[in-house]
Amino acid sequence: MKKLLFIVMILTLSSCMVSKKTFDKKCCEVDDLKAQMKSDKATYDYKDELCRMVAYELQLQLDTCKAKKDTLTD
Repeated sequence: MKKLLFIVMILTLSSCMVSKKTFDKKCCEVDDLKAQMKSDKATYDYKDELCRMVAYELQLQLDTCKAKKDTLTD
């Protein structure tokens, strides 16, 4: 009976170790994906801000051109 209990305990512990290794591996994969997503988001935010600045500057140039055109025709 003690041998059976001992064998069952060893099998249970070994299966827990396998599950822990799998869990740790998945956690590492998730952490890597999160880091990649943060990097991608930072890149997207930078490009978005750059595009907004260019659009704003182009709008200012367009408004300046309209103002010059309006003053020339008056």
